[in-house]
Order: sequence, then C-alpha cells, then structure tokens
Amino acid sequence: MTQNVILESDTGWHLSTGRWMVEHGTVPTTDPFSLYGQGKPWVAYSWLFELIVYRLVQTFGMVGLLIYTVTLSLGITFALFTLIRKIEQNVSIVIGLTALGIIGMAPLLQTPRPWLFTILLFIIELDILLTARRTGNYRYLIALPFLFALWANLHIQFIYGLFTLVIFSIDPLIEQALKQPFSFSNVKSAFNTRQWLIVLSCFVATLATPYHIHLYETVIDTMGQTEIYQYINELQSMSFRWFPDWVVLGLILGATLLLGQKTQIKPFPILMLITGIFISFRSMRDVWFVVLPAIIIIASVRPAPSIDKRIKIKKSQMLVAFIISCLVVIFFVHHRKLTENGLNDAVAKVYPAAAVEIVKTRGYTGSLYNYTNWGGYLIWHLPQLLVSMDGRTQLHGEERIEKSLKTWRGAHDWADNSELAQSKLVIAQINMPLASLLRFDQRFNLVYEDSVAAVFIAKPVLSK
Repeated sequence: MTQNVILESDTGWHLSTGRWMVEHGTVPTTDPFSLYGQGKPWVAYSWLFELIVYRLVQTFGMVGLLIYTVTLSLGITFALFTLIRKIEQNVSIVIGLTALGIIGMAPLLQTPRPWLFTILLFIIELDILLTARRTGNYRYLIALPFLFALWANLHIQFIYGLFTLVIFSIDPLIEQALKQPFSFSNVKSAFNTRQWLIVLSCFVATLATPYHIHLYETVIDTMGQTEIYQYINELQSMSFRWFPDWVVLGLILGATLLLGQKTQIKPFPILMLITGIFISFRSMRDVWFVVLPAIIIIASVRPAPSIDKRIKIKKSQMLVAFIISCLVVIFFVHHRKLTENGLNDAVAKVYPAAAVEIVKTRGYTGSLYNYTNWGGYLIWHLPQLLVSMDGRTQLHGEERIEKSLKTWRGAHDWADNSELAQSKLVIAQINMPLASLLRFDQRFNLVYEDSVAAVFIAKPVLSK
C-alpha cells in the first residue's frame, strides 16, 4: 500500500493544483502547468479534493498522503459495514461481505485519489436510497442534494451517483410496466412527483461548483475519450493476474445466481448489476461500481432485519477497535519506515529526484520535454517549468498522448516530433528507448544521468 500511495503518478499535479489555488485564492480556469495548455480552458473538477490533500501535505509532509488514504479507506470500510448490517443480521456474513468488498476494491483503496471520496459517498447514497425504500419514508432522500453538492466538488464521478438515483426513481415505473396485463394507469400511479423533484434538486446541486455547467462539458469530453483506455493502466480492464480481480468476478457470479433464483423481478438491482458489469469490465478504475451493488444483492437474500435485531456495536467495542487500529498503524509506520525521509527515499527510486535537483542547481530553463507518467512529479517539484505532458487526459487529448507515448517508445518517426525538436530540456526515464536514442541525437547534449533518469539540454544553434 505504501508504494502505491507515494508513487501515484497523478499525485503531483493534484497537489500543484491545490498549491496554485492557495496562492491565487481561486480555482484555475486555464491550464497553468503545461506548455501546450497555456491559455486553454481547463476544469479542475476535483478542486476540493486537491485543496484537502495539499493542506495535508503542507502540514504533515508526504505522510499526509498516507493519512488521507488510510482515513478514507477506513471510512469506506465502516460505511460498507454499516450498510450491510442494515440488510443482514448474521454477524459472520456481515463481516465476510465487508471483507470481500474491501478486497475486491483493494487496488483502488491504496491510492490517494479523489475516487476514494466517490466510493464513500456512493455507499452513503445507497444507504439512503435503500433505507428510504425499506422504511417507506422518503424523507431520507432530502439529504441527497447536500450529498451531491459536496460530491460534485470532490470528484467528477458524481455522475455515477446521479445515474444510480435516476435508476432508483424509474424502478417503480418499470416494475409496474412489466406487470401483466399492462396498465398505463398503474404506471402513472407509480410516478412519485416528490421523488423526481429530489432528482431534479440533486442535479441542480451538482451545479454548485466554481465551474457550474462547464463541469458537464468535462464529463462529456471525458466520456468521449475511448482510445486512451489502451494506454492508461487504470482505464484498462482487469487482468485477472491478481486476487482482487477474482473476488470481483466471484461477487458478480454470486449476485447473478441469486438474482436468477428470485421469482419476483426488481429492476433496480438488475439494472445496477448489468451497468456495473459493463463499466467495471471496461475499466478497472470503476470496479467499485459493480462490487457494491453485487454485495447488496447477496446480502439481500433474506429479509432485512428489524432495528432491534440488527448487530449492536457498543461504545466499548468501538473504543477497543479504535485502539487496535491505532496500534496497527503505529506498528506499520515503524516497521515500514514511513517517515518523511523514508518516503522520499522510496520516491527517489522511481522518480527523477536527483535529476530535478540538478536542474534546480544548474538553473536549466526553457521548454521541457518529459514522459507522461513523470509529468505530475515534475509539475510539483519544478513549478518554474512548464511540462510537455502529464496525466490530465481531458486536457491533452488522445492524439497528443498517443503521439508522446510513441515518441518515448522510439517509433520510426520519433525524431520528427516538433515538441521534442523545440525543447530546451529533456528529463528522460533512463530505461525508455528515447533516452538511448537521444544519446546519438546531434541536437542534444547529455549533461546528467543516474539509475533513474537522464537529463539532456539542447545544443545552442550556431548563427551562420
């Protein structure tokens, strides 16, 4: 987990966005970090998350990233346990399903990304929706607009929550429409005006961000970027080389089997499972969207327990659990050397820490050419330079990212890359083909190298 937290390639530009907002007192509307993005519109759709993690790092150093990740992961675990215990009264099953859910989502819970907020808020949304349906008290839904107002400022995947709310709201209509004989009056009677007003209120609440309707422009642009899935690891499908992937598959099969055994069709769980399967098998980043519905389906095999039969958690038990958790964290911190120096040493083995110091010491300036995965790190550590590329796919677009990756892999036309040709400084990953090719490129001089990175500067152009 430690390695995933501190080595996440997008962390740098998230932190830099937080720093930029603190320095300027507002959110960015154009890109301040890349040469290509200068003057181009850019929506920092996770601005509140970025402000939070920046303040944590500002206060606690690199350990702040661990604090964020561990805190949100524990919050997700507790929220999931709380949700399941309202559906299932057997304590062993509740603990088991919670564990399976956390294992299935484990790769996502080990990174300091805004999707941790999305997973937590999605569980809370499901809890509210299912409680309202189970009790028949739809006043619980009044909390949803406030939840979505917060969610929209934390992460763009609030759109998944809106989709879930719409499916939940049309569920009674579909259920009535499927009954034989069909009766339009029955379908009409199932229309809950107050509930749909809540849906509308939630949509309006998502506009309560600094970007307002422009946030949805980013949603549409992001959904249209399909080619990029083959290049970004988190957007690729599950490889089934890791145990969590098989847990996800097992949960899906179990939920599908249980749904098939039901005599009464409920559209909401079926639609959620089908949609979750499609989205999660398309991108491993979204496995939570199938894991959570699958767990709810499995937990709902038996009737939900009444309030007096639910698992009771005493304050003394919560205190003991808290103390044990603290002791485990302290042991883990000591055993894994999770100090500021220890974390920085781990980062320096993967990112160009020494190369960055060389650039600072020698005062190299000018346009920078860098590898995509290093863009965030360089934005954070070399704020005076503009990077050529980073992980913000919605800004750089599929064509630029693909061209950059091919150049770094030494494609046949790598030397014709205009951005590379115009660069004054190249910080190259030592094991990338381009790093070897540049050694023989007459346009650049190698001025520094180590086991991680090589630094090239452009040769001065001699006037004729």
